[in-house]
Amino acid sequence: MKIRIIGLPLLFASGLAQAQYTGTELVGEPAADAAPLPFSRCFSHVPLRVEGEKDTNAPVTVTAEVLNATRDGKILYQGDVEVIQGDRRFSTDYLELEQQSRDVLAEGNIQLSDGTITVESDTTLTGNLTSKDTQLDQARYQLHGDPGRGEARRVQLTGENGQVDLSGASYTTCPPGEEVWQLKASTVRVEQDEIFGEAWNAVLWLGDMPVFYFPYIKFPVKNERQSGLLYPTLDISSDNGTDIRLPYYWNIAPNYDATITPRYMEKRGTMAQLEFRYLPVAGQSGVLYGEYLSSDDSLSDNPQASEEWREDPRWLFNWRHSARFDDDGHWRGNVNYTQVASWDYNYLEDFDPPVGTLVDNQLLQSLQGGYYNRHWQLTTEVRDYQILQPNLPTQPFQLMPALVLNSYQGLGDFDLALDSELTRFGNKDENTYQATRFHAEPRLIYSIVDQPGVQLKADVGAYYTHYEQDIPATLAPFYRDEWGFDSDTLDTSVDRLLPRLRVNGGLVFDRKARWFEQDFTQTLEPQLQYLYVPFEEQDNIGLYDTTTMRQDYYSLFSDRRFAGLDRISDANQLTAGFTSRIYDESGTERLRLALAQTFNFTPPRVKLYPGEQLDETKRSFLTFEGDLNLDNNWFIHGEAQQDTRNHRLAAGNITLEYNEQGRLAQLGFRHLNRNYFADSLNDDLNQAGGTVFWPVAPQWSLVGGHYRDIELHRNIDTLIGLRYDSCCWAVSLVWEQWQKEDKLFNPTGTNQETSIGLRFELKGFSSLGTGSGEFKPGTQLLPYYRPFNLNN
Repeated sequence: MKIRIIGLPLLFASGLAQAQYTGTELVGEPAADAAPLPFSRCFSHVPLRVEGEKDTNAPVTVTAEVLNATRDGKILYQGDVEVIQGDRRFSTDYLELEQQSRDVLAEGNIQLSDGTITVESDTTLTGNLTSKDTQLDQARYQLHGDPGRGEARRVQLTGENGQVDLSGASYTTCPPGEEVWQLKASTVRVEQDEIFGEAWNAVLWLGDMPVFYFPYIKFPVKNERQSGLLYPTLDISSDNGTDIRLPYYWNIAPNYDATITPRYMEKRGTMAQLEFRYLPVAGQSGVLYGEYLSSDDSLSDNPQASEEWREDPRWLFNWRHSARFDDDGHWRGNVNYTQVASWDYNYLEDFDPPVGTLVDNQLLQSLQGGYYNRHWQLTTEVRDYQILQPNLPTQPFQLMPALVLNSYQGLGDFDLALDSELTRFGNKDENTYQATRFHAEPRLIYSIVDQPGVQLKADVGAYYTHYEQDIPATLAPFYRDEWGFDSDTLDTSVDRLLPRLRVNGGLVFDRKARWFEQDFTQTLEPQLQYLYVPFEEQDNIGLYDTTTMRQDYYSLFSDRRFAGLDRISDANQLTAGFTSRIYDESGTERLRLALAQTFNFTPPRVKLYPGEQLDETKRSFLTFEGDLNLDNNWFIHGEAQQDTRNHRLAAGNITLEYNEQGRLAQLGFRHLNRNYFADSLNDDLNQAGGTVFWPVAPQWSLVGGHYRDIELHRNIDTLIGLRYDSCCWAVSLVWEQWQKEDKLFNPTGTNQETSIGLRFELKGFSSLGTGSGEFKPGTQLLPYYRPFNLNN
């Protein structure tokens, strides 16, 4: 039997959904993530979450085995009573509705669900349809799509303001019967229009033992922010000693907030950290971040420290801003600026701030923006660097500014392209040349053949560059002694025009093959490129943004020998290479081998530095790259650059990896021959090492990493850690030791740094301990990455 009734009290289930977070989190601090355990083990009891708006005007249907109406105006439903309104369900053994007073009574096997929470009780529910007040005794609740669940001795919902009061409430994320931890409170209150709920007399229990008492706590019930303390963090390291941070979150406005963090370091002192985030208007956002330490105790107590280091504060400032100025996103801009004190070369190594990128001991300071269109882009940038290295003989050049115009237009078989820029290079050193450079590179690309398996393209263009150089009367000694520049050889005005012709073509052959009783497809893809650029003497041009390009398979098919525009190498060369791939019957690429070499009809005569010795060889390195996917678990990657004239290996590396269902092991070796990298190496570089992440038992995992410099006979980075991970709690212990730079006291060497991380996690509630809490393969200096270049 089905009878339609309007307004049955299903609506209080949504109020209970707000109470689901009873005491789970402090203000603004997300619960720690952990490696997931099998779903069937931990979360088989968790219903799926159903998102969407709750339609309170949807029709209500009621089914029951027996329906009775009494003379005093009651409607009685008995036996498998079920009420449905949209995604909301209510079931009970007995339901009684008083039509005049609109009071409701339910008894036995009560269950309510609204797609986000399920509430059950074996006792009684009372309520009123008019006031929407509801009371439920001995309730149990389970969140949907989340392991959070708990109990309450009594649940009261006040309909006028949507207030929910729970008496004798508990919360845990542990599966039923495995309550390792619970948070229990005598009283919990949640109001519908409030961001936070309140709990009184809350106690954290580990098993049957109470371990922490909260007289009063607030917890989030909406995805909104409110000012308050966040969880503290604790680290222990040999350089800083005990390192404690206690952040305070300040919700200034809906589009502004800040996090203020006092940071106490046992060996250095107390630092203030401030992060200010802002969203001033639609399409724009930014972050201002700063750190300030009035004096560093470790420097004050060090007799090697200069007076400036002992007295001056240590600080960092970072500004990141991203802007979109129109709805279509054509006009954009961004800022990335980081600075520390001018003498503080070791700031990032000592304090490990969460901002600032240090590349080749340079901190980037950049302002850029422009117009971006499908076929062309016009951008500009002002860029500077702060050098965090003492006694540097030269300073990098500033862009003051750079204006770049790039365009590409397809016209059927023809494509037109233009790359151009106008750049002013400045330098803080008055004994360094400076310049304004204009460069234009028009190109016409013609597809001679463009068919499946056959491609041939001709690329005709030119390089035009004009320099206006400011040459000081006396150059810094470095330019003369190291690079061979002289004030008399550099010209104040230079024009360079070089035509260019490139013809590139490739074929793809494939055949069916059968190996190891399996069907495969093998391809052979030969590729040829001819490149011609005439020679022009360029020793009269300074070096502003140019260096030698690293050779690999893909760079051999480039039209450049140098990265940057200050040197355009002459070329009369043919590059030949081939790639062979093997695909299995499902289309997965199992093997890729690539081999290439460039043959110069005349050796290139353009040098990077005037004092550089010309290389008379007519052949490039024989370059090899290979990847193997053996069985979706075993992978091998290898690279090699062989000097075929001297029969020496210039560079090479090999990586072996096993990766299966959370089990990971990777080994690698890297070699560089100092004869070919003399500007950066005094000795050959031979480094070996690897990393592992391995479950050793259903709930135990091991992580480790070790990298060693074979030539210098020292360890680069060593890490070992152990983690126990259950459905609702985890503990991890990590020990790491690595070589750390010290540019203040030991700029030519490294010191050994050691850290210990011990962290406890109550999933869905909190984590406490030392270290970042990350438990993953790789080390601090050498993070894990997959070098394999295979499709699928």
